[in-house]
Amino acid sequence: MSKTNKKRPIYVLDTNVLLYNPRAIYAFPNADVVIPDIVLGELDKVKTSRADRELRYRSREISRILFELSENGKLTDGIQFGKNSVLRVLSFDPAKGVPEMLGSKSSDDRILSIVYQIKNEHNGRPVTIVTNDLNMLLKAQALETKVEHPGEEFAYGGIKRAFFLLKANKKTIWAAVTAVVIIALLIFAKQNPGFLGVKPSNNNTLTDGPPNLVQQFQAYQNDVNALNTQKDTYEAILKKNPKDMDALIGLGDTYFDLAGVKQDQKIYQKAIDNYKKALDIDPSRSNVRTDMAIAYYKLGMNDIAIRELNNVINKDPNFYQAYFNLGYIYQDNNDLARAKDYYSKVVEKAPSDSKFSLQAQAAIKHIDAQVNGHSKSN
Repeated sequence: MSKTNKKRPIYVLDTNVLLYNPRAIYAFPNADVVIPDIVLGELDKVKTSRADRELRYRSREISRILFELSENGKLTDGIQFGKNSVLRVLSFDPAKGVPEMLGSKSSDDRILSIVYQIKNEHNGRPVTIVTNDLNMLLKAQALETKVEHPGEEFAYGGIKRAFFLLKANKKTIWAAVTAVVIIALLIFAKQNPGFLGVKPSNNNTLTDGPPNLVQQFQAYQNDVNALNTQKDTYEAILKKNPKDMDALIGLGDTYFDLAGVKQDQKIYQKAIDNYKKALDIDPSRSNVRTDMAIAYYKLGMNDIAIRELNNVINKDPNFYQAYFNLGYIYQDNNDLARAKDYYSKVVEKAPSDSKFSLQAQAAIKHIDAQVNGHSKSN
């Protein structure tokens, strides 16, 4: 781990962060990234458990990424990667002591013990634990350790985009509406200073105005900044190795998310361009082709989207995410019979407790009710 720069930040990643996005390690440029050994143990358990198929896939993806990085040195010694970052797998050392409030059996406590030891060893350097776990957050705060919640900038692109039945997700719809309103208001406020008490600054931020609006815009701007940082990281990797699969897919995912956050359809084309490059290297990547198909659909190219999803099904008949998205496309275009057929395939092939299966079942019920209601009215 780098010790030369006292201001260089250290980020310790919890298990749930890596399962949220296997490429989360690339979100911390110019920093030291630490993965506690207990986290690797938990990831191994997920790979062999009866967990949801997506979780098992993501745990294997993390292992693959770490294995490739280990070709450049020992993970326990620290490996330089990404944009001037260093990754290290660190074990808990009982000899270094721990606070009384932490035990040794709990995974959370062992991770926090490693954080505590890092803070003592690197006195003066900012140490942050990145987690989605509330219990971890509360304990970390008690230890006066900074905590970050991953947020949407880390969201795992493939799963999020394959699961996009927006009509059943009001929160997603309103998030999109809010983004449009914020962007429009910022433009309007620049032309009409003082409107509703909103005051834009010179660096494209709102510095004053209704608290809720300012807070929403700041969250929006944070998402954009995080995605731009992620984009820069992947582009730096591709500059050295234009055929790096992880970076190509990651850059495609980043552009996709950026298009959604900024509500700018043109950006979807940049996502497609990177997905194509990845598929030129490995045409068998069903998740990448599915994401590319959705990007086409976002651009209004329905025929191409359907063709690509059918290509996925022809080569990988059990890839239920493709069936789900075909169901959505046909439902959105009011071809209810065909939509129901594809949703039924999802129920047949997806784990019964997965989000895909549950959403597909809900969609089938909605279609049946719609068809029955139409029949009765006639």
